[in-house]
Amino acid sequence: MLSDTALPASLTAAHLALAMLRRHRAGSRGAFSPFVLPSFLFAALPWLWPTPLALAGGVIAHLAWMAICEVMAPPPPRKTQAPAVPPARANASANAPAPGAAPRAGTRAASGPKPGFQITTVLNVLDETSDIKTLRLARPEGFDFLPGQFVPVRLHIDGKPHVRCYSISSSPDTRGYLEISVRRQGLVSGTLHATMRAGATLSINRPAGHFVYPGGDDRPIALIAGGIGITPLLSMLRHAVASDPTRPVTLLYSARREHDIAFLSELRVMAERHPQVKVAITLTQPVPTPQAASDDLRWRTGRIDTEFLRQYVPSLQHTVFAMCGPGPMLAEMTRLLGELGVPAPQVRFEQFETAVAASLVNQAVEATTAEGAPTSGTASQSYRVTFAESGRSATTTASMTLLEAAEAEGVVIPSSCRSGVCQACRTRLKGGQADCRSDVLDPDDREAGFVLPCVTWATSDCELEA
Repeated sequence: MLSDTALPASLTAAHLALAMLRRHRAGSRGAFSPFVLPSFLFAALPWLWPTPLALAGGVIAHLAWMAICEVMAPPPPRKTQAPAVPPARANASANAPAPGAAPRAGTRAASGPKPGFQITTVLNVLDETSDIKTLRLARPEGFDFLPGQFVPVRLHIDGKPHVRCYSISSSPDTRGYLEISVRRQGLVSGTLHATMRAGATLSINRPAGHFVYPGGDDRPIALIAGGIGITPLLSMLRHAVASDPTRPVTLLYSARREHDIAFLSELRVMAERHPQVKVAITLTQPVPTPQAASDDLRWRTGRIDTEFLRQYVPSLQHTVFAMCGPGPMLAEMTRLLGELGVPAPQVRFEQFETAVAASLVNQAVEATTAEGAPTSGTASQSYRVTFAESGRSATTTASMTLLEAAEAEGVVIPSSCRSGVCQACRTRLKGGQADCRSDVLDPDDREAGFVLPCVTWATSDCELEA
């Protein structure tokens, strides 16, 4: 009896398999398609006509029916589903961003930050000292940077835009956010202290600056910080710990009093957990009385001097130095390191304040004007500037910047600091020659033809992408 039912059962299973295949091929029409139903009916044939000839004929008929279905009712085209895109990346793609450490800190990704200022969210505000706050910002897509670089920040105060540049204190190895540490001094910094809270928004521009971590070098590195100058050096120190863990790094930090030492808890943890890291702190203001400030007795008193350097940096002539702090301190340290035999190329420093950077640019401009026009022309020579996107053109002289020429013609180029610092006016020079007097643009931007029109003068007929 078993042998009488085995063959029909096997063929029924085969018919059902073909029926399910056809149902799958029918796609959204499923079992309700008129071309699918007959396939299920074929499964009953082995039991209705169990003769060998009928069984063989049923299989052949079912296969033929499948072939007919493929011709008369082909399966619907399969939809190709695009990979999911996170909202932040989707927004960045929609805005078509332009060129800014992915695997290595500061290497600019192909889809860098879009040009100009953009809004980001304040994630947290941290009190470092009584007058220094750290603003933790959501890191915009493509905001890659080198440790030591800064970001321009724009605030509108009493209806007027103000731009200041603040060093990034976080490491580029931290991908989800970036931090700037701001000392309360002046209008913009005071406003940031008073108004920034978690959930607020802030307008920032692309990271920039050439005072960066001296990578690609096996020599020890010494970071010398004075006051708020600790911020870019902290970014370097954090990066060294995360990405260059075998390289000896020493931080020499000068502050006024103990309560002026920023990031003290973190610096202690770094020195305790990472044997290649040394942190030495000195206080510049003498303690009035032991009773009034007994805690200060735990610290060395005095400025960074020869004794302090030799104590914590034993191989001075074979060490790379990066310094940031007040101008007089940097001048004294540069002189001192030179006397100790440290080669000048091993000493890098930054006195970073927007006002200083702007004044240096303006001094260069004034010196050039006093000497005459740029080397390729004279002060009275005029050039024709074409603004490609606006379809306009203007005549400019060697004493007129490209931004001034654009404004005279009614061509709008976004600008803020007008001193070659904030990069709000960053624009591509499509043709011709021009003299850009700013060291903020990185080599990749210059190679791509970008200039800052606020500190750029035409030296031939040229075309600007504006």
